[in-house]
Amino acid sequence: MLTFVSLTLAYLLGSLSGGLLLGRLFGQQDLRAAGSGNAGATNALRTGGTRFGVAVLLFDVAKGVVAVLALPLLAPATPWLAYACGAVAVIGHVWPVYFGFRGGKGAATLIGAMIFLLPLAMVPALLVWVLTLITSGFVGLATILGMSTIALVTLILQTSPLAGAPVIFALAMWALVLYTHRENIQRLRAGTENRFERAMLFRKSG
Repeated sequence: MLTFVSLTLAYLLGSLSGGLLLGRLFGQQDLRAAGSGNAGATNALRTGGTRFGVAVLLFDVAKGVVAVLALPLLAPATPWLAYACGAVAVIGHVWPVYFGFRGGKGAATLIGAMIFLLPLAMVPALLVWVLTLITSGFVGLATILGMSTIALVTLILQTSPLAGAPVIFALAMWALVLYTHRENIQRLRAGTENRFERAMLFRKSG
């Protein structure tokens, strides 16, 4: 029963979309009707500026942190619960019950969860993310490659690569990231994906 309560609270917590809730405080329109139409931090940054984007990022990351550190305490005898709560919080962010099941792509909330669940895998993943972003300018591609790195490193670090909560969590979240970034993948293949040029190390002047 307590396990079910923890998972339910994780979903409800994840459904608190930072981009949609904070948008009202920052005087922004519904992010789902602006820019890329996504309710996440990247679209908040592009459409509402740095302060709005950072606020949304921190809010959504915090959801993942709370989901994996606080909610599993309700049922401490369940060792895999932290991974499940993290995954369910991300699902809540992507499909929020409060906002018609239309949310963000889940990357920021997932980062908050993985900082504590998969810290060793986060280090090389962050390096891959940064290098991809500054060389290509594609945030979506950086996120996909970063999550792919986490899944690969988690598999390598496990003594039994086809079992265990960390592996199941990493592979499930990798699949979810691919799904939520499917439009980015299509645009990359078509050559129409938007670049975040301000983050690029080498970019055209003027």
